[in-house]
Amino acid sequence: MEQQDIYLLIARYFNAETTTEEEAFLTDWLQQSAENRETFSVLQEIWTTDKVQDNEIITAGLKNVKYKIAASRRRVRYIAAAAMIAVMVISCALLFYRPGNSYIEQRSLAGQVLHLRLPDGTLVHLAPKSTIRYAKQSGREIILKGEAFFEVNKNAHHPFSVRAGKLSVNVLGTRFNVSDTAVSLVDGKVQVTVDEKAYTLTPGRQLRYKDGHYYEQAYDVDDVTGWASALLVFRNESFASAAAKIEKMYDVKIIFSDPETANYRLFAKFSNKSLTYVLDVIKASDNLDYTIKGKTVYISGKK
Repeated sequence: MEQQDIYLLIARYFNAETTTEEEAFLTDWLQQSAENRETFSVLQEIWTTDKVQDNEIITAGLKNVKYKIAASRRRVRYIAAAAMIAVMVISCALLFYRPGNSYIEQRSLAGQVLHLRLPDGTLVHLAPKSTIRYAKQSGREIILKGEAFFEVNKNAHHPFSVRAGKLSVNVLGTRFNVSDTAVSLVDGKVQVTVDEKAYTLTPGRQLRYKDGHYYEQAYDVDDVTGWASALLVFRNESFASAAAKIEKMYDVKIIFSDPETANYRLFAKFSNKSLTYVLDVIKASDNLDYTIKGKTVYISGKK
C-alpha cells in the first residue's frame, strides 16, 4: 500500500469508517516501527484538536509535527519528510472525513494503549480495543466501551462522568480505572451508580461485577492499572489468568498445548518488556517451553 493510502486509511480510522480487515492492517503497520507509531500519534493530535477552525488546525498541526519530529528525530531527516507528507494528506482528508457533530470518538487498536489528553486537560490511557466518546467542548462526559485509566483534572463546577455499560461514575478530580465490569479507585473519591444504587469508593477500593452481583473489595493497584504503563504483574496467579493479560498487552493468542501448564502459578513483574522477554523468563522459572507462530503462542511443558 502506498504511503498516501496509509495516511488516508488513518483518517478513515479516526472517523470510525474502517473495516475489521483494515484495522488489522493498520495494527500491523503500527507494529512495524517506532516511526510509524510516532507519526500516528502526532496526526491524531491534529485530528482531535477542536479549538480553532479547520484551516487553522491544519497550520497548527503542521507546526506541531515539525517541532516534534525535529526535537526527537534530528538525525533521521527522511522521517520528518514522511511526516510532512502524512500531515498534508491527512489534513486534506480531515476536511472531508471529520465528523460534523458535537462529539469526538477515539478508538485503540489491538495491542495498542492510546494516551489521550481531553479538552479539560484530563489524561486518558485507553486500553487495547477500547473506545471513548466525549463532547468536543468540555470532554468531561465520557461514554466508554472497553477499559480506560483516567487522571482527572479537578473542577468543582464541572463534575467528570464516565458511562461504561450499566456503570455510571461521577468524580471531581481523581485517578481511577474503569471497565464495564469494575471501577477501581487509586486516589480521590468517586460515586458509582448501577441499577439505581449508588456506591461511594475510597482509595484502594474496587466495585466489581461477578455472578450477577456487584461487590466492593480491596484490590492491587499494579495488577489492575499496570497495563496503562506497560506493566505486567503476576502474584501467585494461574498461567491461564496471566495469559489473558499477555494476550491483551501484546495482541496475541495463547494456546496451552499441555492443559496442565495452564494451572502453573506465576510470580513475576515486568515493566515495558517485549513479549519474548516475558515468555523467556516464565519459561526459565517454570520449566515450560513455547513456540510463536504468527500471532499465536503455544505453551507446553518441557520434555
